[in-house]
Amino acid sequence: MRHSLLLFLSADRLHAQLMAGGKIALQRDFTDSPEGRENFASFLHTVKCPAYLLTDLIEEDFRHETVPHLIGGNRTALLQRKFDQFYRGTPFHQATLLQRQKTGRRDDDILFSALTNPSLIKPWLDIMLAQQTPLAGIYSVPQISAPLVKDHPSNHLLLISWEKYAGLRQTYFSEHRLQISRLTPIHADLTFRDAVVNELARTYQYLKSLSLLPLGQTLDVRVLCHADDRNELQNKLPKDADMRYDFADIGEVGRQLKIDYRFTDSDASQIFLHQLAARPPQTHYANATHTHYFTLWQLRRVLNLASGALLLGMLLWGAGKLWQSGSNATQAAALKNQAQQTLNEAQKIILAFPNTYASAADMKAGVSVMRKLNQYAPVPQDILQPVSAMLDRHPQIKLDDLSWQMNATEPVANNTLADVPAQVITLKGHLEDFANDYRAALNYLERFQQDLTAQGYQVTALIKPLDVSPSGSIADQREARENALGFSLKISRRPPI
Repeated sequence: MRHSLLLFLSADRLHAQLMAGGKIALQRDFTDSPEGRENFASFLHTVKCPAYLLTDLIEEDFRHETVPHLIGGNRTALLQRKFDQFYRGTPFHQATLLQRQKTGRRDDDILFSALTNPSLIKPWLDIMLAQQTPLAGIYSVPQISAPLVKDHPSNHLLLISWEKYAGLRQTYFSEHRLQISRLTPIHADLTFRDAVVNELARTYQYLKSLSLLPLGQTLDVRVLCHADDRNELQNKLPKDADMRYDFADIGEVGRQLKIDYRFTDSDASQIFLHQLAARPPQTHYANATHTHYFTLWQLRRVLNLASGALLLGMLLWGAGKLWQSGSNATQAAALKNQAQQTLNEAQKIILAFPNTYASAADMKAGVSVMRKLNQYAPVPQDILQPVSAMLDRHPQIKLDDLSWQMNATEPVANNTLADVPAQVITLKGHLEDFANDYRAALNYLERFQQDLTAQGYQVTALIKPLDVSPSGSIADQREARENALGFSLKISRRPPI
């Protein structure tokens, strides 16, 4: 985290440490007094980054319980009943799952813990809520200690550390899981080395009395201290087969954790504060009311990130559109040039056309004629169907040939359109079953012509079966018996007015 406020609370004071880019930017100490709390409120007025509160208090209780494995609302209700049973007087409690059993009902082994004296925390917490400080959580030193022993091979390990304003902290881990922790204040007349020697034997007996250390099991002890204290402790600690000692150089641990701080003594406060800033545990003692402003800070941060992402997306989209518009402009210019070339070629072709100018009057007349032709030009079926019907009524007329055309020069009959071409049919045929009865044949053909005339046709005989005109030759007709009864008619009709 780029900026954060680390707070270390002991019984009689609060240490505030502002971090910027992983380095200490500012440090302040506030005493547990009205003046100290007022100074703390003034300090928070100028600091609005997320805060992490680390406690190191004697009044921290631990209880191990095995409970049924539940999920959802049932688990929440079960844990709340346990909190009401164990820690009714404090809101600063939590439940940490240690493991799920592998046999039987596969119940959960849970470590319940609480800060049992809320009066040590509440005044400072009220100030942070009044200043709307985004508090991420309330943690304790035993919670932060677990990563410091994760690489130790022992399954029964006691970690000893010293915090300058709190005291000597002894935390016991079984199979790398937190079991219990004790804090012993160190008075001015007692050195860190003497406190370790005096308290270690008491803690060993305490673990055995609680059956936390199996019978005959050797207790591994890791002491987090400065190199100067390590040399003294190696000489002062009793040589006991029940305990093995392991010394962790606090300066080397600081370098491994990349802490930019010079350790001059065995005070491990900076180790735990930096460990909290780097990897805060998921569970802590604060509830939703305590972390309300931190939730708002996270929401505001998410909104800012979303706004930034949206702005960046819009900028990228705009840049893409700008680039695309440049590409489109290039393509548009190319298309414009191509269109101009096409227009030039079209003009050349138009200029090469012959002059076919027609006046407006001529064009109007032509259009009128075409419309009239389209209106009055019947289809061949409408012209030929009446003729076909007449042929069916005169079965002794056999059709040899028929042609059809439009002719504007035909005589105009009464009550017909003179400006519409006539439909002209030329019909060639012959008469059958008349033997040499030419009079009957001529009468038969005459009736056929009269029937067509009754249908609105103008009928003109082009060739008759027997030419009785003064220029005709009857002898010639008799010599060609096969064609003696042949004839040809011209049938024409115009649309009626």
